[in-house]
Amino acid sequence: MATALAMPIPTNPTPQKRPRLPIATASGLLALLSEPDPTLVQHALTKLLSVVDTLWHEVAEALPDLEAIAEGGALGEEDEDNDDINMAVDNTGAAVVFDTLTRQKAAALASRVFFHLEEPRQALRLALESGNEYFNVLSPKVEDEAYVERLVNAAIGEYVKKRRGEFDGATVAGGAAKEEEEEEELDMDKLQSVVHLMFERCYQDGHYGHALGVAFESMEKEKVAEILDRLLTSSSTTSGSEEVVSTLKYALQSAQTLITSKNFRVEALTLVASTLEQLVQSKNGDYSLSNTKEAACTLVLCRQILGEAEAVGKIITSLIDATAKATDEEGEDTALLGLQLCFDIVDSGDEALVTKVAQCLPKQVVEEGSSGETSDANDTRSDITWAYFSNAHRVLTGGFTSELSLSFLYKNSNLDGKTYYNMTIN
Repeated sequence: MATALAMPIPTNPTPQKRPRLPIATASGLLALLSEPDPTLVQHALTKLLSVVDTLWHEVAEALPDLEAIAEGGALGEEDEDNDDINMAVDNTGAAVVFDTLTRQKAAALASRVFFHLEEPRQALRLALESGNEYFNVLSPKVEDEAYVERLVNAAIGEYVKKRRGEFDGATVAGGAAKEEEEEEELDMDKLQSVVHLMFERCYQDGHYGHALGVAFESMEKEKVAEILDRLLTSSSTTSGSEEVVSTLKYALQSAQTLITSKNFRVEALTLVASTLEQLVQSKNGDYSLSNTKEAACTLVLCRQILGEAEAVGKIITSLIDATAKATDEEGEDTALLGLQLCFDIVDSGDEALVTKVAQCLPKQVVEEGSSGETSDANDTRSDITWAYFSNAHRVLTGGFTSELSLSFLYKNSNLDGKTYYNMTIN
């Protein structure tokens, strides 16, 4: 008869951990909010925060109670006969005082529910009260990125709206005023803190264009100057200045389109022009063209928009004068860039500006010597340099662009001369 083999029994059995099942309903946790013990309330809020993204529709029923906890007031004061909502009064009838952490958790929980209800302004109002732990603008968690990004956008919109009202000194009228009265006012200091944290995040990520757009819309001159300084500092740590120049070109375009106030637009363009000039100028004060040709063109356009003919003339003069201090090939490119800028100024159609720029460019003055020969009074510049200045004057005020247009039309004309002659004599 066969004997059954006995299985060996392990000497040190290790208990297996059962996987924790997800919470299927939030009704039990919501019931804990009615307990008079603040510790139980805080425990319930902590658990609800971990499941609010999936059970927000159930938590939404307790929004009035959550807001009351966040505000630190006694719940159920308006309906003391209802035991279900009278949750902030203990057995003795005294109001339960919640600590700061509990109030912040309640604000964070209610903010999450409003976020899922697609009411970003209400979600922002409560998120501002929840603290940095639950509303981290600088380094949000992966699962919180959509929430933080949506509320930051709402904060920027509210902040820009308030800043524009302060800058323009305008008051909301009519139905908009009634709507403002119905909505709860947001704390301006906390809004500003969120926006400034967003600026710091843009600095970290290198998104200076985004920061400039917000600074332009909110009309903050100090922030525009700070962003441009950070941008200029970053150019020294990068391999080239192309990205910096493209950001400044974006700043120039945005200043013309986003800024409605003429005074602030002039201030912003002046700051952009100053930053471009620092980028373009070399240590010796001359204009370097290694990586800054585009910057020079953008700078001239900015000065042209500001109507600063003297500054435009100074840039063109410096570019042409650089021919004597650079290599042959680089010096020629520098001078040609100066002449190209003259063409661009003429194409703008501002005749008054063109005339003023031409007056700011140096002219060669020839004096007659005692022996009857002529000598150059400005002998510090070479003949090649003076030839470029002469061509610049010819482009600006000598009608050279018209000559080029007529020459182009003549060379590309398919007119039959004999046919034209026969037409004219008949």
